[in-house]
Amino acid sequence: MRLKQIQIYNFGQFSQETFDLPEGNLAAFFGGNEAGKSTTVAFIKQILFGFNLKNTSSVFFEDYEPLTKSYPMGGQLVFTSDAGEYVLERTWSKGDKSKTGAVKVLLNGQEVPASLFYDQIQNIDGSFYAESFIFNEDLLRQVSSLSEGEILENIYYLGAAQSSQLLAIRADFDKEAKDLFKPSGKKAPVNQDLLKLAEQRDKVAADGQEFDAYQQLEGQRLAEEQAAKKLEKEVQEISSQLSMLEKQLEQVQNYQTYLDLKKQVSPVAFDQELYQKALELNAQIKALKAAIKEEKAAVDPALLAKRKDQVRAWRQELGQISQSLEMLKQQVKQLEEKQASLLELTPHLEQVADLSMDQFQQMQADWEESQKAEAAPKTLPPYVGLIVAVIGLALIGQNRILAILLILAGAALAAYAYFKKPAKGPDKAGAFKEKYGIDASVKVDSLLAPYRDLAINRRDLANSQAELAQKEKQAADLARQLGLDGSDLTAVSQQLGRFEEQVEAENAALRASQEVKAANLNYQKQISTLTEQLLAIYQTAGVENLAAYQALAQKLQEQKALSAQITALKNNLGDQLAAFEENGLDSSKLLGQKQELEKELADKQKAVSARQQEMANLLAEEKRYASSSQVAEDKQTLAEIADSFRRDSQDYLASLLAGEVIGRTLDLASNDRFPKMLKLAQDYLEILTGGRYREILLPAKLSNKTPLKVVRKDKKKIPLAYLSRGTQEQLYFALKLAFVMQIKDKIDLPVLIDDSFVNFDGPRTGYIVDMLKKMSEDKQILVFTAREDLAEAVSAAPIRYRKKEQDA
Repeated sequence: MRLKQIQIYNFGQFSQETFDLPEGNLAAFFGGNEAGKSTTVAFIKQILFGFNLKNTSSVFFEDYEPLTKSYPMGGQLVFTSDAGEYVLERTWSKGDKSKTGAVKVLLNGQEVPASLFYDQIQNIDGSFYAESFIFNEDLLRQVSSLSEGEILENIYYLGAAQSSQLLAIRADFDKEAKDLFKPSGKKAPVNQDLLKLAEQRDKVAADGQEFDAYQQLEGQRLAEEQAAKKLEKEVQEISSQLSMLEKQLEQVQNYQTYLDLKKQVSPVAFDQELYQKALELNAQIKALKAAIKEEKAAVDPALLAKRKDQVRAWRQELGQISQSLEMLKQQVKQLEEKQASLLELTPHLEQVADLSMDQFQQMQADWEESQKAEAAPKTLPPYVGLIVAVIGLALIGQNRILAILLILAGAALAAYAYFKKPAKGPDKAGAFKEKYGIDASVKVDSLLAPYRDLAINRRDLANSQAELAQKEKQAADLARQLGLDGSDLTAVSQQLGRFEEQVEAENAALRASQEVKAANLNYQKQISTLTEQLLAIYQTAGVENLAAYQALAQKLQEQKALSAQITALKNNLGDQLAAFEENGLDSSKLLGQKQELEKELADKQKAVSARQQEMANLLAEEKRYASSSQVAEDKQTLAEIADSFRRDSQDYLASLLAGEVIGRTLDLASNDRFPKMLKLAQDYLEILTGGRYREILLPAKLSNKTPLKVVRKDKKKIPLAYLSRGTQEQLYFALKLAFVMQIKDKIDLPVLIDDSFVNFDGPRTGYIVDMLKKMSEDKQILVFTAREDLAEAVSAAPIRYRKKEQDA
């Protein structure tokens, strides 16, 4: 049986994952730590044999509920076999009662009983598969913890299913048997019970006389108990007869009621469908009447239309005023800003800003005259010569010649300035400044263009301000029309909005009024039609109104209830009804029988009470007698010791027998296949060790004197204790793998190797690959490894776990 595909729904870190196995019997899964290798191994094992949830955990595997909390948990395995293709699906969800999951098996696409699949693998369980077919780090740890003797036992009994558990159980049984009984000992439980039992029997025998008296009293009490039980049984029989008699009397009353009810039966002419139709019509009429609404005073449509036109005109006028005001305010602002800019950027423009054009032209002529006066030739002032002469006098002591020259030059300059001085005329520049407030040095021609721009700006500004005032007046007029003071356009717009809302509300009220009117008219027509139909039904049923019809329906229900009571009484009476109808009623006879039975019952109950009193007296005497002699206590102690001896001796015999049975089972299980398995194991060991070890020698029996040995290629026999731990592991692997191969004709499932060879060095890895390739000729083997060299050596195209799984 070959595994073809692994499909995981939700399991551990996996969700919706599929692995398609390559052709052939040898495949490798490669991935680092936490990639999901061990999870995949656990998935294969648990899909085959059941989930290991928190309360069903087993060796090697733990709880693999989905990390994503997605359900169902599980998936499916696809196998190919001689019978065809098997699909094994196992799922589990929160709340499922089965903790191991629900199993479904398909063979060639058709669902078949699960037993059909498990019969193919001899109905082994998960523990057998984990121990025999799965090789992982848990197995390595188990091997490393075994002693030589334990390894030998495990090797020898590999042919037995669950051999390691059987060995452990056999050892436990042997120990339990030795702890329970020792032929020459005194402290073991069974030995102690025997001593106590003998001592207590001697004590009971010594008190034999008192014990006989106690037994005599006990016999009398038991006789009274038997007599009391007989009387109690007779009381029960009389009570039963009395109960039956009371039931008959009750049946008499039931028959009388049956006759009374039959007299009340009267036929009722009633059509249920017609009545239901009347109820429906009445309900419809009520609903229609409830739907009729009160018609409120309607709004005048003509007046509403006029108001709508007025409000629309006001809104349009408001829009025009708002737009014009905004534009004019912007113009005024721009003109004011331009005027301020001209005055700020043009010096002296402010002094001439208020002149008329004629005044500005006169100012230009006056300025030109002042410029001509300033253009007349100028002479040096006389004080210049005086300054030069003073300098010459100052230097006379230092440089006489230079001083004299300076004095002469200063005198000449002063004389020239005095005689060449022009006649003094009027001060035109000063007059210009006094008249216009501008210094004559300023070029008046440069003010002409700014003056003209300022004049035009002032004119445009005045015009815009006039238009703005006109629009603000229009806004104030509109506000007054709307009942407001002032010209605030926001307030005007809000008031106009309220008018529009009022108009819309009136318009909606008009529409609603029209709709209500139309609906009411329609309702009235429907009510009229339905009322005609309802009256026709009343006439057919022969009633005047619905109340009378309902009364008739109530009468029908009463007759139905009466009929049900009669039927119930008839069923209750059963065969007795025919007897009553044939013979009539005879309650007096039944009452007489009842009285006789009641008297007999009272007598029997008195007799029972007397017997119980006698029993109580005897019991009191027994207790008094026993308390003085300790007979009852000794007897109880003897019974307890005997019971303890019985339990301990049974446990001893069971443990002794169980150990022997398990030993025989292990021997029988190993005898059949072990020789063939040993030969195959030797071949595998030779491959695993590179030909270093070629033969395995097992001792005839477990003994430190004859240990397990392996034969080296040089023919030297090496005891197990002297082998390295790695070689011991190789030997154990060889033996277990040989066992799996030996039983493949009965149990053909894939071998799962999960990083079991992680500690093997390079040459040993090569030996492993050779062995796996040899085994895969007859057996499917899946290798799960974190070593890329091993994965690529095993398979040309290893199945690689995706990165998201490694991150999970």
